[in-house]
Amino acid sequence: MLSHASLLALALAAPLFASPAFASPAATAPEGAPEDNEAALPAESADIVVTAQRREERLQNVPTAITALGSDTFKIGGIGRSANEVLNLVPNASAGTQQHGRPRWWIRGVGAGQQQLDLANPVGFYLDDVYISNASATGLPLFDIERVEVLRGPQGTLWGKNTTGGAINVISKRPSLSGGKDDNYVKLDYGSYDSKIVEGGVGAVLVPDVLATRISFHVDDRDGRYTNVFTGEKSNGVTDNVLRGQLLFAPAANFEALLSLHYRDYKTDGAYWTTASYAANGVLRNGYAPSTVKDEISINAPEYSRNTQFGGSLHLDGSIGDLSLTSITGYERFKTRGAGDSDYTPLEISRSYTQARSQQWTQELRLTSPQADRLNWILGLYYFNEKIVSNAYSATLPAGSVPALSGGTALQAYSLTAYNHKAESGAAFGSATFNFTDALKLTLGARWTRETKTLDFDRSASPNALSASWSNYARWWDSYTGSFGGPGTFSGNFNKTWDAFTYEVTPSWTIATDQLLYFKFSHGVKSGGFNTAATLPVALVAVAPEKLDAFELGYKSQWFDRRLTFNATLFHYGYDDVQINVVGPNPGAVGGATVSYLQNARKAHVNGAEIELEARPIERLTLSGAVGILDTKYDELQVLNGGLNLSGARFVRAPKLTLNGSATYTIPLGGSGSVDLAADARYTSLQYYYITPQDTVNRPILTQPGYTIANARISYTPSNDRFTLSAYVNNFLDTDYRNHSLPQNNPAAAINGDTVSWADPRTYGASLIVRF
Repeated sequence: MLSHASLLALALAAPLFASPAFASPAATAPEGAPEDNEAALPAESADIVVTAQRREERLQNVPTAITALGSDTFKIGGIGRSANEVLNLVPNASAGTQQHGRPRWWIRGVGAGQQQLDLANPVGFYLDDVYISNASATGLPLFDIERVEVLRGPQGTLWGKNTTGGAINVISKRPSLSGGKDDNYVKLDYGSYDSKIVEGGVGAVLVPDVLATRISFHVDDRDGRYTNVFTGEKSNGVTDNVLRGQLLFAPAANFEALLSLHYRDYKTDGAYWTTASYAANGVLRNGYAPSTVKDEISINAPEYSRNTQFGGSLHLDGSIGDLSLTSITGYERFKTRGAGDSDYTPLEISRSYTQARSQQWTQELRLTSPQADRLNWILGLYYFNEKIVSNAYSATLPAGSVPALSGGTALQAYSLTAYNHKAESGAAFGSATFNFTDALKLTLGARWTRETKTLDFDRSASPNALSASWSNYARWWDSYTGSFGGPGTFSGNFNKTWDAFTYEVTPSWTIATDQLLYFKFSHGVKSGGFNTAATLPVALVAVAPEKLDAFELGYKSQWFDRRLTFNATLFHYGYDDVQINVVGPNPGAVGGATVSYLQNARKAHVNGAEIELEARPIERLTLSGAVGILDTKYDELQVLNGGLNLSGARFVRAPKLTLNGSATYTIPLGGSGSVDLAADARYTSLQYYYITPQDTVNRPILTQPGYTIANARISYTPSNDRFTLSAYVNNFLDTDYRNHSLPQNNPAAAINGDTVSWADPRTYGASLIVRF
């Protein structure tokens, strides 16, 4: 049965377009829309303009499943400390992460369980139309933005690469050549765990109608939520600082250039993982019994990360007669280093250290015909180049050499996994729409892509405990003096080229005013890759590209002078050679050891439906809701090297039911301004975090039962709109749920438990936004 909170979510039923609790007409309405707030309200959602098909179009006229989130969803609503939060507002989607690190993007059951740097996610992430491949670089905060567009389903025709699952496009607030009312702002936010946020955006016109700039910043600092009972220190602190600068140059009426640069400094201190035992006596292993208090962890090895990110883009837009020509050049660089306690206990069993860096640059050219033409089209070329260098170290240090809880029996050991990975791809694409009549249209799109990946892989490991030694335990990763050998020492070189042809066919019919019916067939392909997490030679494999055929039937409608929006979608996916991550131990697979094993599942399918609603039943009240229904199954899945047959298993992070709802009511205070009351809730049914085991009885930590998260906010804005003061409570039901978990249980090795990361409990805060 659903809980009372679940029923609340069902009754309200995440916002459809912009979170109505914090929607901003000025941020979403096109030029010429009414400035008076009350006058603009009925058409607010109707007039949202998106670029999902690389043209500016009214959202309700786009024949595809798309959610657009307006700027105040992030600025006032407090969403976006990490980019993963956007998918909490989208049906059949999620993007769990720890701290502000690498999001796990999932849309309609399509995502990537493997978190290695070189394996791109099938959900493409774009920052101002620039594709970012390294998923660790996609968790950056969202601030001073125009909107975020989330496209569901394969987007391989017009959008970059590797987008069998969908696309997320973050669009920054651009400089204004003529200045803008209330475009400049500063926000201060303070909340639980001494959380402090300062952000803002300031624009300036340097030469009227010719040259303008905008500087945006986000400073986020939060103390640790957890207490490390082994050291007595606070753990899980986060510092995340981002600076963005833009320069817009428009020397002529038919040409403009936009240069955008950003820099991020992201740090974490302390662990967020804890362990839990299945044994009646509470012992996990070696006599150690972890605390059952969710805000307590216990580790002996240092845990931290230091990350920097620099990137930017140059957009050039011009015209050749009636044709529009666009050039987008992008660059992104990401560096990380950090240490961790790999066994998540105070025992000296395993510790880790990583150093990695990636850099990419992309180039896109598009030629576009006038949209008003009966036959309008887009032609383009795309190039992508990425290089990754990674060094991952692990060790068990000698007993007594470092602080640790006594009782550990692991023998000393050392390993270094080093690889160089390169990816290069080029594509030609096109899309054309023919208007048979004003009501009946047909869109055809196609893209041909060639991608080449190379891998130089080396793993060096100590053959036994006697051969492992160090000269400096404080810097154990680069002071190893022992020897290498045994089955854990191996190398491999790969060079693979894949060609792919992706396409879509979309007929659409405007049945009546504000009623659109469409059918969309799309074929998406995600390129292959390599298992760079291999710890034995048999696991060092290449995986084939995955292929997805998507059938989607959609209906978009608005009623009662656009005060009610109702959209519905049915879809079926036929999924071949799915790239999956099987985490052991698996009998017969790689010697039965616990592994992270990348491979293909031969066949799978997805069936689902989505209903989205937005209503303004009375003046000043906005309601919205969404229902996502999902059924997923691996039809043919045999784990390699004599592993389990997992045919029939469900997809991970694919709950059968998601419900989103929100409500906002504005109380006018006459000449004193207004008060906004807002609440939202999201229900997520049972989901699995791994393909195996999917066992809710014996391994419940690897499963997340259904749960509801609810939030509330009250805001005051004076009549001159110069500031907004808000107070909020997140997770006000104080729901316990797991952000993620890791398998550790292995009875053969006397390990009786798994690892878990608990999400935040109830938190409070207040914010002040000053506009000028």
